[in-house]
This record gives sequence, C-alpha cells and structure tokens, in this order.
Amino acid sequence: MIINVTDHNKYLYHYTSAATAINCILKFRTLRLGEYRRTNDPKESKQWLFDFVSFERKTDRIDYDRNAMSAWLSDELKRDTRLVCFSRDTGPLTGNHLADIFNRGFCKPRMWAQYAANHTGVCLVFNRESLEKEITTQLDAHTPLLGGAVQYKDCGIARDLFEEVLFSINTDDLERYGRERYPSIHLRKHYRELFFEKMSDWKAENEFRWVAFSKTTEPLDVKYGSALVGMIFGEDTSEENKREMSLLTSGAGVEMRGLKWKNHSPWYDFERQGYR
Repeated sequence: MIINVTDHNKYLYHYTSAATAINCILKFRTLRLGEYRRTNDPKESKQWLFDFVSFERKTDRIDYDRNAMSAWLSDELKRDTRLVCFSRDTGPLTGNHLADIFNRGFCKPRMWAQYAANHTGVCLVFNRESLEKEITTQLDAHTPLLGGAVQYKDCGIARDLFEEVLFSINTDDLERYGRERYPSIHLRKHYRELFFEKMSDWKAENEFRWVAFSKTTEPLDVKYGSALVGMIFGEDTSEENKREMSLLTSGAGVEMRGLKWKNHSPWYDFERQGYR
C-alpha cells in the first residue's frame, strides 16, 4: 500500500469521518451511493438552467417556458442519480515512498480537512479492480451504471448554443420522442459532461466516481467484499477511534497506517506497532 507502489491506478481512496466509518461503512462492510443533489459542488446540487436548440426548419414553433422546462429536465436527470466518489494516486509513481508521498491519493490535506472531519477521520484504501468487480456485479444487472475519472474544465457562461448543447433542450428530439423518453436521450448524449466534468479548482481531488441511476427510494448500498485493503488515519484521529476501526477490520488483512505532519510535510507513523 505504501512501499514499492508503482501502479498509480491500483488503489482508490475514500475519505470519511470516523463516525461514518465505524457506524456505517466498516460495521456493515458497505459503501453507500449518495444522492447526486447532495454533493458540495453547486454544479451538481443546484438546478440546471437549459436553453433551447433546434436544427430543423419549423413553421409552427412551440413557445416553451424556460424556467418550467429547466426545472423539469434538471429534476429528471438528477432525481434518481446516486454516486460514490474516490481520490486516486497521481502518476507516475517511482516506487520510492519518500519521493511519491505527495502524489498519493491519501495524502491530500485539503481533502482530510473537508471530507475526513478536519484530520480526525480516516482514508479507506480500496483495490480498484476488486471494488469495480463488486460494484458492477451488484448493480449493473438492474441499475444503469457509469464509472470513470472526472475531467476538470472551466466553462464560461457564454457559449455557442449550437456547439455546446449539453445545457440545451433539443426541441426536435423533445417533440419527436416526447417528455417521457427525452431525458434518457439527453443523458446518453451528454452524460460525460453532465456527471464526469467539474471546474478545475477541484482538480487536486483527482476523482474517480461511479454513478448509478436508480428508481428506488431506498439507500443504494453495495458490499465491498475483500476490496478494502488499507486504512490511513489522520493526524488527529483519536486512539479510541483507531482501535474501534482496527477491531472492525480484524482478520480481514487490512493494512493500517497513520499520517503525521512534521513542520510542513506529512510522513508515515512507521514506528507504530498495531492499533488494538
């Protein structure tokens, strides 16, 4: 997990609070795909505003209400959307843990502050290949599922309505297929920009996510099986919480390590012998 790692695609990292790890993730050995509209990115949590575009000549155009149609399509695209998010290592990795530490997905101070309760939580380390197998096996047969790396791009408010059409309702398709079918058509065309693109300010997260489109109102949980291979504790994770998380993963072959800051640099607590 730390020594001699050269494959920057091998692991995925999930930052969380100690309470969530202990009471939910580790207790039930599950990951929850949360509601898309409850993320901390306004692009994802706020209502999208759509324009209209048509590529066909029409003599009797329908006068659509922009606000009403935007509310409708935004809700259709987001209401059933669930996602689970991870950070990644930044390649290349040399295998030298001294040189590579700043490229590791578990060594991001801002993410520790924002997602892991200000360095008091934990970063869960998953084998990417094993986790992907678990998620696709459990969800793909009955829930549309997409997975991939997030791309980072700054898009201004002014755009070419005939070229950048992800936030434009194609009235030709809408009138041809109707309101019931149009959202899925729009999603197939623009899912990458809608759900896998964020502003460049988020780039340091180096995010990988799975997005599922589920009609159920129940929480969407997946068992992670043997995919959990490590836990990284924060600078201020309490000894009590470390012991509790250690006990919850006892016998599962989960490697545990802590991060400690020395002046301006993080390092590993190699001197620590166990957390029980």
